Amino acid sequence: MKHFSLDLTNEGVALTAYLLDSSAEMPNANVRPAILIFPGGAYRVCSDREAEPIALAFLAEGYHAFVLRYSLNENAAFPRPLNDAEEAIERIREHSEEWGIDPDRVAACGFSAGGHLAAALGAMGRLRPNALILGYPCILESMGGILPAPIPDVSKAVDGRTPPTFLFHTYSDTLVPVGNSLAFASALERAKVPFEMHVFQNGVHGLSLAKASTSGGSKAMADADAAKWFGLGAAWLNNVFGDFPADREGSWDVEVEQFGVDVPLGVLWKNAECKRLVLERLPVLQESPQLDDAMGVPLRMVVEFGGGLLTNEQLDALDQALRTVPVKANKERRSEQS
Repeated sequence: MKHFSLDLTNEGVALTAYLLDSSAEMPNANVRPAILIFPGGAYRVCSDREAEPIALAFLAEGYHAFVLRYSLNENAAFPRPLNDAEEAIERIREHSEEWGIDPDRVAACGFSAGGHLAAALGAMGRLRPNALILGYPCILESMGGILPAPIPDVSKAVDGRTPPTFLFHTYSDTLVPVGNSLAFASALERAKVPFEMHVFQNGVHGLSLAKASTSGGSKAMADADAAKWFGLGAAWLNNVFGDFPADREGSWDVEVEQFGVDVPLGVLWKNAECKRLVLERLPVLQESPQLDDAMGVPLRMVVEFGGGLLTNEQLDALDQALRTVPVKANKERRSEQS
């Protein structure tokens, strides 16, 4: 995983990236959706409980994740935080090819005041995300009384360009009443924007993942029912964006740009010249009872699992030989087979 931070234009604003590595074993995930996370904290702080833990949870679902620490306190007056959010999503899309991101599958996820910022990005932004996840968000102008600066009522800005939205809240939230989420849901309904909403009866404000690990040690911040929001939200987002493709009959039925020892054995086996080169160095594979099971495994791992069937020098030499085989021949063979 790659982990780094970028300073954005406004003072004190930073975008932290969590990028999953590509792997020859997972060619269907070389390009991934991404999620941009806005922690809560009343526009006074950015809560750590609603930052990295949320990013790591989405990483486990196969998303690249970003956390924006946006303008706060004396810098929190709109539109400054919205400018931060717009710049963050612009950076993500500008670097989408470099970072392995599908620029048309970038979601924004915000909590409390961060939920207000995510909603503002979705309803008012110059650039908008492709989906929204809002957790106990501030929505209404009246919430400005507990914030360092007035905020716009983002429910009034909802239009047909606002992306599909997932909302969750608790009925017992006394700090940011559930009416905030209800107002946004009503605005989405009027604009005919698809949404899903879950109101859990119990749970205090600021639950994050509602698990002990994000509770800060507070019993009130862990709630088994409210914790279901993440699974529900991830499933909803998967329905909106679509799942990773998994429709190949064999785990080795993939296209490659170049042959080599980091390519699945089954891919090499389908090319006559690659197969010849492999068997020259590894004749033991021809009669191996594990051959079928090894087809989905990169050749390098096959050699390692076999207890060092080749020295490092021999493996490097085989890799160089395989790299000289034109991939075009492999593609033409597939075309003839179809």
